[in-house]
Amino acid sequence: PLYIACFNGHLEIARLLLEASAAVGQAEKRGATPLFIASHNGHLECARLLLAAGAAVDQAEEQGATPLLIACQKGHLEVARLLRDARADINPPSHDATTPRSMACHSGHLDVARLLLEAGAAVSQASNNGSTPLFAASHFGHLEVAKLLSSYGASRAAVPPFSTPEELANSQGHADIAAWLVASRGWTPL
Repeated sequence: PLYIACFNGHLEIARLLLEASAAVGQAEKRGATPLFIASHNGHLECARLLLAAGAAVDQAEEQGATPLLIACQKGHLEVARLLRDARADINPPSHDATTPRSMACHSGHLDVARLLLEAGAAVSQASNNGSTPLFAASHFGHLEVAKLLSSYGASRAAVPPFSTPEELANSQGHADIAAWLVASRGWTPL
């Protein structure tokens, strides 16, 4: 019941269930906890309630995704900020080495990516397939994210099996990103 209340963002029902001793960390069959699903769906107040009740901030589901990773993937800035402030690990890799920052960059969530970078997230940490956040931003056409990553000194080196970020952007039809990356070679990060 607590999982369902948090899935739907029913704060008062979640509060009543916790007062009646519902298990704050009870996971469903795939390992997702009430905090994970509240983070997934952007239910900030439910997430805040669960953390106050002792929910484990970094408890991952079966694929290794944490509440912070899913909040970042979905672009829920305020939930991500809450989890960061609750001392969530900002660089926890999932089973394929995907991190919250890489998911934010992949999905084009500029403000979430900025939040994580300001908190010290690794700027060029690659996933198991070698893709870095700059590669993801270049591949999916997120120019402002590519600029942000570059301002933090993201590596522009070619990563096998990929080419350089500008070649990747060009091959995906993102001429604006490719042109910016070429024009800004030698640019000094802030």
